[in-house]
Amino acid sequence: MIFWGDKPFARLAIVLILGIVLGRYYPVYSVGLYLLCGGLFVLFLLSTLNKSRYREYWTGGLLLLFVLAGGYTRYGMMHPNMDSSHYSHQITASHMYASAKVLSIPKKTTRYSCFIQINAIGEKYDSLTNVTGKMTAYFKLEDSIASKYRPGDEIIFNGYVTKLRHSRNPNAFDFNDYLKTKHIFYRVDIGAGMHQATTKNLANPIERVANSIRSHALTTFDKYLENTDHRSLIGAMVLGFRNTINPELYASYTKTGAVHVLAVSGLHVGILCQILLLLLNKIFKSSDREKLIKLTILSLCTMTYVIITGASAAVMRASVMIIIYYIGKYWAERVNSYNVIAIAAFLLLIYDPYMIFQASFQFSFLALLSIIYFYRPIYEKLFQYYEIKSRLGNYVWQLIALSFSAQIFVAPLTVYYFHKFPFYFWLSGIVAVPAAYAILVLGILMIIFEYVAPFVNIIIDYIVTFIFDLFISAIQSIEQLPGSLWDNLWLHTHQLLLLYLYLILLLMGLHLSKANYIVNSLLVFMIFICSKYYYNSQSNVQSTITVYDNYKGHIIDFYDGKSCYNLSSEHLAKRTIEFVTNNNRVNKNITTVSDLNDSTLFEDVSFMKSENLIQFKGESILLLDSNFIKLDTTVNVDIAIILGGMRSTMKDIQTHVASELWVITQSEKQYKQNKWLEWCDQYGKNCVSIKEYGAYSIDISDRISNM
Repeated sequence: MIFWGDKPFARLAIVLILGIVLGRYYPVYSVGLYLLCGGLFVLFLLSTLNKSRYREYWTGGLLLLFVLAGGYTRYGMMHPNMDSSHYSHQITASHMYASAKVLSIPKKTTRYSCFIQINAIGEKYDSLTNVTGKMTAYFKLEDSIASKYRPGDEIIFNGYVTKLRHSRNPNAFDFNDYLKTKHIFYRVDIGAGMHQATTKNLANPIERVANSIRSHALTTFDKYLENTDHRSLIGAMVLGFRNTINPELYASYTKTGAVHVLAVSGLHVGILCQILLLLLNKIFKSSDREKLIKLTILSLCTMTYVIITGASAAVMRASVMIIIYYIGKYWAERVNSYNVIAIAAFLLLIYDPYMIFQASFQFSFLALLSIIYFYRPIYEKLFQYYEIKSRLGNYVWQLIALSFSAQIFVAPLTVYYFHKFPFYFWLSGIVAVPAAYAILVLGILMIIFEYVAPFVNIIIDYIVTFIFDLFISAIQSIEQLPGSLWDNLWLHTHQLLLLYLYLILLLMGLHLSKANYIVNSLLVFMIFICSKYYYNSQSNVQSTITVYDNYKGHIIDFYDGKSCYNLSSEHLAKRTIEFVTNNNRVNKNITTVSDLNDSTLFEDVSFMKSENLIQFKGESILLLDSNFIKLDTTVNVDIAIILGGMRSTMKDIQTHVASELWVITQSEKQYKQNKWLEWCDQYGKNCVSIKEYGAYSIDISDRISNM
């Protein structure tokens, strides 16, 4: 197991992370935190002068307290509440004018979007205030000007600024929360003709070089590679540019566990540094001066690559670790891998504490820690009685051992975030790692040869095309294997923590040969199993109606045990419905979904739909939509759901429908939503607006028990 004695940064990194986590969930935005940190640091320095026998305990304890407070304070320092120059303090209206620097290439989906750095903002162009802070900008899909913006461009615009809010659908992926880990707290919607680029380029010299290389590389790939999928894949694998990858192809890589090669990561940085060091070791010798030259060149090249590829957490982690590793290798007696990981984490989190909440950061460090701890035992001990004589066989086994070792710490996190697990990750690894190596090398060569000898790229193009054809074919074949993907998996946060606690206790018990650790690990695992059983039994008896928050139309799920009945707007795409509902359905252990959109009459054990009236678990639900027929007598129901488009007037409905609860979906027109809310307020009706409230769930069993 990992001992603490020669790994002091491991303790410091863990305490720093704890301070950052406390800063996120229990924030205090006060300048007094600076005084607290300063006081603790002074006490720490004074404690080093203490000559008592307990000096080490006092010094160590004060140092850990200082790091804890430092992590807490550093997180708060980077929040807009503590930054007086942040643009959020100058937003006085929903419609604002601003100038900004473009940070990323616009991505095309249902619209164009990119990250921008706000430089000045105000209610008028002639009264802008200098500010700082990042924002997400959204442009119309038909806006051709927006598609031409490039990183570093200065733009001036006016648009509608909105503060990002958390996802209001249960268990849905919270993209806005992800943006906040990137220090983006607001968005701006910019219409066509409401923006333009100036003649200035605000990129610094290093950014300009990186942007120029990226632009040159993308142009080169477009010039030689005719296949669209090949162009998008090489852009992703060499530059980290994933904006143009075919969603179906991306899904194939996800299902087989090879998706990590489509994002520039530690693997790519390691390959690049391996190539650089091979060349540098041929040129320079081993004197201290030449070691410093090699390290400087290596650092400059890796940092430039970090900027070119977008500075993701995995790339930054790998670059920092490689630099720290070679500093230790060149000028220290020995290098401890765990200490290198801890130092890299410590430095990166001091630079940006928000990184700890990014999935890529968590995957990156856990995968590397898992490889360092498990690779050697897996590689050596499983075949300790059998010698692999073939070099190819040994290489394949190394790749398999690498894949298995990386997954041990990463697998629980994969299930937690993505609710699925690729069974053949080890098989895809045999294909993906060599392909990533070859594509990265050939991609870099294409970029270089386009400057000095473009004709060589014609040959490289044939090689790259062959590799991609083979690579894509292999991945799609693995995807078709039976049981290739275990999906509909769910872990609650406390269950994830229980799994990691189980792993830690088990490994400590095995390493230290102490039975009490193993017994405790089994106890923790039993608690995990009991938790899974409890939630599974709860899903067997659930009776819930969930009306989702979706501005494009209504989506309603009726949950009866592990069965789900769905009603949604006819114009909504299946992909939209799945994006909104899928995680919640997985969380509720749903096994069957019935689509009721085309059914005027539907009957099941505890669910019956006849025209606009639904009977569900003894509750009557009336759907108010275009199919609703004007009534002459009063109808009494438990729940009335307003879907919009009614041919009857609001007055007729209000007169002839009596309901305990009124739910207004976003399918209803905005001005009518307001009228319904006014009517509810005027007559004291129990009313829920999905637009204002967010997704709304009605537990039928609770309603019945409270009657």
